[in-house]
Parts: sequence; structure tokens; C-alpha cells
Amino acid sequence: MPGAPWRSQGCNTCRRRKVKCDGERPHCARCLRGGHRCEGYDRSRKFVHAFSAPEAASKNLPVTKRQPRKQDAGFSTINVNTQIRSQLFSLFIDSYIPSRPLGQIKFRCQPAPNLFEVFPALMNGSNSQLLDRAISALASVFVGNKIGNEQLIRHGVELYNNAIQVFARLIPQSGLPVQEVLCANVVFQLYELINCTSGFSGWTAHMEGANAVLARHEQFLERDELTRMLLRQLRLSNIFHAIGKSKSAIAFCPMWRFLSPKDSDDPIDEIIDILMACTSLLEQMNDVRFTSDSEQLMQQCWDLNMQTMLWYEKLESIHGKPLYTKIPDDTSIPRSQSSKSFLPERYEFSALDVAESHMLCWTAMLIMYSIFHRLEVQKEHLHPGYTSDNEVAETFLEGAQHYATQICLGVGYFLQPHMHILGGHNLLFPVSMASQLFHSNGLLDQYQWCQEVFAALEATGLGLASVLQGTPWSRYKQISSPTTVAVEAEDSPGEGDDM
Repeated sequence: MPGAPWRSQGCNTCRRRKVKCDGERPHCARCLRGGHRCEGYDRSRKFVHAFSAPEAASKNLPVTKRQPRKQDAGFSTINVNTQIRSQLFSLFIDSYIPSRPLGQIKFRCQPAPNLFEVFPALMNGSNSQLLDRAISALASVFVGNKIGNEQLIRHGVELYNNAIQVFARLIPQSGLPVQEVLCANVVFQLYELINCTSGFSGWTAHMEGANAVLARHEQFLERDELTRMLLRQLRLSNIFHAIGKSKSAIAFCPMWRFLSPKDSDDPIDEIIDILMACTSLLEQMNDVRFTSDSEQLMQQCWDLNMQTMLWYEKLESIHGKPLYTKIPDDTSIPRSQSSKSFLPERYEFSALDVAESHMLCWTAMLIMYSIFHRLEVQKEHLHPGYTSDNEVAETFLEGAQHYATQICLGVGYFLQPHMHILGGHNLLFPVSMASQLFHSNGLLDQYQWCQEVFAALEATGLGLASVLQGTPWSRYKQISSPTTVAVEAEDSPGEGDDM
């Protein structure tokens, strides 16, 4: 009798690439060394037997009825009444916002709710269908994914597409409800972070769509607390995108030069200003051709470094010491043998807003010390016959690695179960920055540690984490800007998944 056919024991990525896998778990070292996203070892299996509806119900399994293709459009006519929509959104909020009492966790240095907490008040029927559909789409897709209900997911996707069509019709109209449109845009961005089916392109399209709205309608934007929270979120999106492209965030939307809050005492706004300045330094770094360029950029970087130090002293004066303590790492992330011993401890912060501030600060410092290192190494190319001071260059590199490690020490705080999705949302950008630094300097154990964090973030419901796994910035820079954004700038209505 012939034996059972041989089956590869390698990870799914190596099997697809038809290369030998080393079998390291949970992620193989070959993928990590090559910058590929290891898809793990779980095999997708298809079972021929299907439960009937009564049998499935008895086993508490979701039932999805197969319908003819021509009936797919009928999902847009499903009557999801206000009460059900509110219940879906409540389920999403319960899974997104941390569950500890507000007296124990502060979201901001100044008393203010999280941006998504104010959205239910906007779903009162007095607004246009745009925001209502956007929020309902986000909640439907999230809950559908959580409970495995394909019909609810498809309903959410249909609502999402309808909301974007409403968005396209609103843009050319006079008297545009700018605040509501930007609220919907932030929901669209979060939708793409969670239901990430198009890589970075969907999220990028919505971010650039918001820039187009601000460029044309900023003068009609109300100046209130909701607008302040909206602009903060949109500024962060632009900063993350700009750093990935090594461009100044101002280049994507010159309006940010005037929209940045000048009179804010909130440390979060101030550290965002510093990150915005970091994007300008990164763009200048690409244009260094002469010694004078290098010296000028080095001085600007030192000035920004000093500004960050003064900012941190202000943060300490507001909150008092200690801002964080080191405790044993109690997060339940599956670890491989090589990364298990990297960080046996983590930081416990005094409040969520303090933790957010630190992650943004450490990211800014990582960028600055990376620029210091590159400028020092580059001196040999700018000065014929000049020998770079390896000790100075190594000191700068150690500084960048120190702040990358600081980011990793802060990860465990955000991954506590009660932090829910918001905790993971705060980690996407800082961890990707630390991961890139480790990868570019051959620190494979630390890099793998970050990849395992991304896997944990994906498990919480952040689909974009799977895209960030193994995606170097060089690959992100190759992503072209969505052409549909130009449609908005030209005031032409459009259709489709992206703006």
C-alpha cells in the first residue's frame, strides 16, 4: 500500500515561495531575515460537509445562506433600524475604548472624551446620511468579523461603499458640512485599519481625501473641541504617512502650517508639533549634497532635540513623578525561542495619556538619533579624504536603538486586555518605527519580537497590523497615491471603494 503523500511542514509563506523553511515558531527566521511577512503554519482547510440551518443552530454556528449573485445589492436595502445600529456601535465602542473607569484612566492631559465617544451623539438623525452610514459600516464590519457573520460583514461593506458615494456627492456642494465630512473621514480611516483588504491604499486615500477637504473648505470649519480632536487625529495620520515616504507632512497638505494649534497647553499637541518637524528633517536629509547642508541640518536636529527635552520636563511638571515604573512583563503574546528573552519586563504608566505621550516622544527621538547617525556616516561622502568618527556614529546609533527599545518596553501597557483596540491602535506606528530600525541594523531577535507584536495586534481586530508585518519603508515609499483623491480636488463626483 502506498503511504500518505508527503506534506511540507514549513510556514505558509515559504511554501508559497517554494523555498526551504527552518520551521521556527511562531514565525520562521527565514521570512524575518528576508523581510517577508511570515503567515504562520495554520493550514486553511475546506470541509465538504455543510450543516443544515437547524443543525448549525444547535451547534451555535453562524449560518450564512448562499444567495444568487444578482441579489448581492439587496444588502443595501436591509432595514437596520436605529436601535440595532446603536447596539452595533455600542458593541464596537465596548471593544475599542478601554474598560477601566474614567477615574483611573485619563485619555488626554486636559479632560476630554476620546474622539469615538462623541460619535453616538452625532447619530441623531439630524445629520446627513454620510456619518450615519460610515459609523454603521464600521460597527457592522467589526461585529461581523468578531462573531463570524458573513452577512453582517457584507452589509457593512455595502454601507461603506454607499457612504463613500455620499461623500463624493457632498464635496462639490456649497455649504459643505466640513466637520461632519471630516468625522466620516476619520471613521473611514479606522474602517481601513480594521477591515484592511486593500493594504495601505484605502487608508492613504482617505487621509489624502481629508487633506483635499481641508484645502478647499477649511475656512468653514467650526472651532470647537470636536474640531480640535479631529485635527489632532488627522495630523497624526499625515505624520505617519509622511515619515513612511520620507517627506514633510506640510508637503501633503500646506494647510497644516496654519491648522496646528498655536495656543494649546496640551502636551499631546506639542509632541505632535515636534513629530511634524521631524518629517521636515527627514525630507531635508534626502537633499543633503554639501557640507553646509549637513551642518545646517545637524543644528536643526539638535535644536529640535533640545525642544523635546524641555517638553518632557513640562510633562513631568504636569503629572508629577514617576511617570512610569518597570514591572515584570505579564502580556500573553506567543513568543518564539529567539525573542522570548529580549524584554522580560515592561513599563506601567501612570495614565493612558502619559503612555501615549511617551510613545510619540520616543518615536520622535528615534527619528532624530537616526538622522544624527546618518549625517555622521555621510561625512565621508561629503569630505573627500575625511574619515568618519566611528565612535560618534556608534553613539548616535546606540541612541536610536535605545529609544526603539523604550518603545518596546511600553508595548505591554497597551496590550493589557482592558485596553482593547485603542491600546493596539496607539502601537501601530511606534512599533513599526522600532521594527524598521531593528531590521535595518540586523537585530533579528528584536525585529522578530516586533513581528510577534503585530501578530497580537491583528488578533485584536487591527487588520493593518498584518500589512505592517515585514513591510520595510522602502516598500511603503513605492506605494503610489490613489488617483481618486484627484477627483475630490477637482470637485467631481465619483464612485468606488476609495476616495
